[in-house]
Amino acid sequence: MEIRRLGRTDLRVTRVGLGTVELGMPYGIGLPAPPPDDECVRLLHEAAASGIGLLDTAAGYGRSEELIGLAFAGRADRPAIATKATARPAPDAAPLRGTALRQHLDGSVARSLARLRLEQVDLLQFHGLEPEQLDDDLFAAMDHLCARGWVRWWGASTYGAAAPRAVAAAGGCFASLQVAYNLLDRTLEDEVLPACQAAGIGVVVR
Repeated sequence: MEIRRLGRTDLRVTRVGLGTVELGMPYGIGLPAPPPDDECVRLLHEAAASGIGLLDTAAGYGRSEELIGLAFAGRADRPAIATKATARPAPDAAPLRGTALRQHLDGSVARSLARLRLEQVDLLQFHGLEPEQLDDDLFAAMDHLCARGWVRWWGASTYGAAAPRAVAAAGGCFASLQVAYNLLDRTLEDEVLPACQAAGIGVVVR
């Protein structure tokens, strides 16, 4: 399986990764229930054995982080793990700012690490980043997580077009950007993707 360096990071990942939201919570058409735990663990092991080099999860993906931790606890040969944290303490709450944001992210990442059974996560993606959240408070909070050794690299997971443009315009502040991109939706192709490449921002496509 083809290996690529993710942007300017030292993470070497496969071009194809595995998203794990459906392992942790009802998701998709008809909201089917997740498989039993043993099937989830077997799928994760088979993905790693087949060469998959990146697992994508999030604090908001139900039991996904917990299952990844169960599957790879103590294994040095695990794939790289990317998880996510958000500025919102609840889905309908306003985004936090300042000290409250930093404390919230600290707590969210600490809980993610416990579920993943890791001391450090390879990539933390700021979940659902909105353009107005791009400020010094966010950068300081994320850099703090790296400085204390909990996070190797950090990036953003976005929706729509405005947020990806804002991340690309911020340049080297972000190590990665997760976006929607496919044959039917190529909105970001002309502007955002070339800007990410120029800035060394690794792109994770969903």
